[in-house]
Amino acid sequence: MIPEKEEIRRELLSSGAIAVGFAAAAPVEEKEWLRYMRWLEEGRHASMDYMERYPDVRRDPRLLLEGAGTVISLAFSYVPSERRDNSNGIVACYAYGRDYHKVLKRRLDKCIEALRGRYGGEYRVCVDSAPILEKYWAQRAGIGFRGRNELLIVPGAGSMVFLAEIVTTLRIEPDEPCRDLCAGCGKCVEVCPGNALRDMNGLDSRRCINYLTIEHKGPWTDHVENEVMRTDVGRNTIFGCDLCMTVCPHNKNVRPAGMEEFQLGGPASTLSRERIAGMSREEFDREITGTPIRRAGYEGLRRNVSER
Repeated sequence: MIPEKEEIRRELLSSGAIAVGFAAAAPVEEKEWLRYMRWLEEGRHASMDYMERYPDVRRDPRLLLEGAGTVISLAFSYVPSERRDNSNGIVACYAYGRDYHKVLKRRLDKCIEALRGRYGGEYRVCVDSAPILEKYWAQRAGIGFRGRNELLIVPGAGSMVFLAEIVTTLRIEPDEPCRDLCAGCGKCVEVCPGNALRDMNGLDSRRCINYLTIEHKGPWTDHVENEVMRTDVGRNTIFGCDLCMTVCPHNKNVRPAGMEEFQLGGPASTLSRERIAGMSREEFDREITGTPIRRAGYEGLRRNVSER
């Protein structure tokens, strides 16, 4: 059966996605690939060496699935209906609810089961689980554009979104790439405590509180790391940072997400600096399991609330 694009889009939107787009599976354009390689060469990925791995696959998503014909990009909003009180420690909004990797994979697997029964084909779901340039494919598939803060912005829905991709053997008519551009107001650049966006060469993770409190392993030993984490925001951060999104004009008046799994609840609603400082490893495993906060690890979370 010939794939019916709008029927497939409706099925995938039923997963809770706010945007679904289609792009022909092909190698990443030269200009974008060189930009990514330069970003790596300049060390802006900090210690995230996994971003250097499998460059051949990252450049050509067809290597992720034999016979791949289409890359489907999806965006899921996590805009909260309620914000936590960050006076006793900042927690990024994306960590308010359940682990999005599992939530999205579970929801998309149901859709794929329906699509396989209707059209056949093979599918590979990617939710931060494969070497693929997510923002590039989202733009190619027409669901958004890249902001000055290097985040994908979905028109009308902002940048508080999780991205996912489905690489499939189905040959689906591509959507038009998104041609929208960031307004260039510079508010995200100005508000960043670590000056991680101070030049036009892309986010410098080494100066980003989000990276330093989540992905960075071990103590902060570099003078830049300590400089950033001793800012007022750095001292009060438990997990992640939303400042560049908070000031972005594209995030104003965006409706809260309808997915209950991502709303404020569980440990994110009550977690405090004092609670973490007194938390045992067993308590961490019991209370934090199943949430994005677990990404920082027990030692990392305790480091984040240490005196400095």
